[in-house]
Amino acid sequence: MNGFPDGLRLSAADWPPECRTPRPGDLGAFVPHGFGLGAPAVITLYGGPPSGGYFGFQPTQGNPLLDAPLTEPCGGTLYFDDRVAPEELRTALELIGVYQTRDYVAFGASSDDPVSERYLDQLRLVTSAALQSMFAVDATSVGEQGMTVHEAATAFVAAQWAKWNNGRSPDSAQLAGSAGGDGDWAKESLAFGFHVENTYWGVYRIWSRPWLVTK
Repeated sequence: MNGFPDGLRLSAADWPPECRTPRPGDLGAFVPHGFGLGAPAVITLYGGPPSGGYFGFQPTQGNPLLDAPLTEPCGGTLYFDDRVAPEELRTALELIGVYQTRDYVAFGASSDDPVSERYLDQLRLVTSAALQSMFAVDATSVGEQGMTVHEAATAFVAAQWAKWNNGRSPDSAQLAGSAGGDGDWAKESLAFGFHVENTYWGVYRIWSRPWLVTK
């Protein structure tokens, strides 16, 4: 039981052999928001950010106000527990602008050190448009997935529940020590995160994570 959805085709981390680095399968790197286009400068009447910034990538600031996508009304990060209903998660993904598409490539990874890395298993879903525009990858021969991005997210939650919870939530024995809990005052329970790396092109990340339930 690997914790990844059945029917979801995962690509190797080093796929494709030739592309821009970091590769789309490098889950240690996050892409920025923005178009990433080398468009001509636009003259604005009221000042504001440099005009070229509207078409380029948006540097990450580590501030939730500054990290909101400049050219999109939605995006961001969701944190939620393992009791989320599939329809609740799908609605939340719609609110933050996640595309309902089957045209994407999926990459998966499992943590060897969840205490420091703060995740158990994760998926990165990269649409074909993002592969071409952000990584210079020809994805025409990849083919569609058997489930949409929304369906893949809910299937990942279900697969992670089966892997880690063993019928119990919270305080799963499989999660003991995964967040540094002492097994008495603080015990680990399963939770999740979903992050929109790039709203416009469609790059998404979902991961399972342990959180500490304290007395």
